[in-house]
Amino acid sequence: MRGPIALALAAILYSASLVATGQVTVPPAAPRRGGNPDAANIRNPVPSSPESVAAGKRVFSRLCVRCHGPLGKGDGGGAGAGGQPSDLTDAAWDFGSSDGEIFSVIHDGTSADMEGYAEQISDADIWNLVNYLRSIGPNTIPDARDRRWP
Repeated sequence: MRGPIALALAAILYSASLVATGQVTVPPAAPRRGGNPDAANIRNPVPSSPESVAAGKRVFSRLCVRCHGPLGKGDGGGAGAGGQPSDLTDAAWDFGSSDGEIFSVIHDGTSADMEGYAEQISDADIWNLVNYLRSIGPNTIPDARDRRWP
């Protein structure tokens, strides 16, 4: 078997073997389906303000709209690996709903479709993006660990 699919499969298997043998450690705050208590304890250092939300919206428009759509409903259609982008306005947050968990998903990524953005945007801009996502998300997911909803 040759070609890009075979190379990708080999890379995945190699990475899995490194994790299984303990040669690679997963950061404690890494995104986990169902949420991560370590990430949940990370507090948002950027207060939600009109300026922060506007800055987050600019980041969203530049990097997120392609997949998540202009309103964050997961209808952008740009997911390259074939997955369905998350609806960021619904009540289901697969990797946790705290600011810290949302930050870790954006920072580290979760899959080939939801790549990590740590190399492309600053931590401050990720926190602004978290504040923006809070402004478009449902008010049914309170985040008492980090702060009250805006």
